[in-house]
Amino acid sequence: MNLTINGVSEDLTPKRPWRYLLILVLLIALALLAYFTGVFGLLGRNQDDEESLPAIRVEVSNGCGIEKLAADYSVYIRDKNIDVLRVSSTPYPIYNKSVLVLINGDEQDLRRLQRMTGIQRYTLARNPESDVQFTIILGEDFKDYMKD
Repeated sequence: MNLTINGVSEDLTPKRPWRYLLILVLLIALALLAYFTGVFGLLGRNQDDEESLPAIRVEVSNGCGIEKLAADYSVYIRDKNIDVLRVSSTPYPIYNKSVLVLINGDEQDLRRLQRMTGIQRYTLARNPESDVQFTIILGEDFKDYMKD
């Protein structure tokens, strides 16, 4: 319906606010999708992505005193994107829980290593001169992280 006053025509049909609401909802959904895929990489990430990333350099350390544990664990993780530079034993076999020691890595590599090993506990021991990014200290719970 049109109204003409002094030669100026004005449209009196009601506006459809639901269109604007629909457009707003779609824009918010697209923004959230872009945020989660771009920033976090949560959607669309698979194991092939891990292979395209550089290997994480680690030292595997026996923290519970079981003979050859660090060497055996190094063999166990050889198919993961983890480069074991050396194996060792802690001075005292007192660890009942396994732990990741972040030395030169960053939080993104820490999350990758946690995902690959299953070990969630971590601590910081920064050393810019070390050739490894992390030390994996195996505790008495090592069997939880060596499942086939």
